[in-house]
Amino acid sequence: MRLFDLLKDPTGFFENSREEGYKPAFRFMLEIALFLSIVTPVVNYLGIESTDFSSSFQAQILAYRILKDILLPKYGIYAYFVGALLILVFSLVILLFLTVFQHIVFRLMGGKGGILNAWKSSCYGVGPCVLGSFLPFISLFAAFYSLIIQLYAGPKILYVVKESRAIIYLAIIIALTFIEMFVRGTTVGF
Repeated sequence: MRLFDLLKDPTGFFENSREEGYKPAFRFMLEIALFLSIVTPVVNYLGIESTDFSSSFQAQILAYRILKDILLPKYGIYAYFVGALLILVFSLVILLFLTVFQHIVFRLMGGKGGILNAWKSSCYGVGPCVLGSFLPFISLFAAFYSLIIQLYAGPKILYVVKESRAIIYLAIIIALTFIEMFVRGTTVGF
């Protein structure tokens, strides 16, 4: 299974995905997003909120805020079905934004290649979110591993970015995320 290959050897995984088109990566991301869009509303209904400390997939956090503040008071239990749809929609919006952002950053860092590299890195980078992105505190480990894949392993291989530059970029993003998390109680502006 591709997920296990990605999790056990991200570098080898990205080496092997270098020649593929956009569809396998997109299908992978959609499978992860679909899984999370089913599981997350169930755990939300059972009382586990999707917050920065209990979710590693930003689409979960955005959808939950709308669910909690707007949908639940109006629609009750039916709001969870809309929440599942919101997770899918936000997954696609975040994917598009992250792809463009990463492409610009890694080209500025001297990386080579097209936007398809950022697409693959962004799509495959959500893989670790399956490892408990709906469970408090376990999600933090999944989020950290996801960042390593999206911002370090994928771009380093696909864009052929110098390892030192990729490490510095990853360190900056992690530092900014922790600063924001402790100052504002959120991550990545959410």
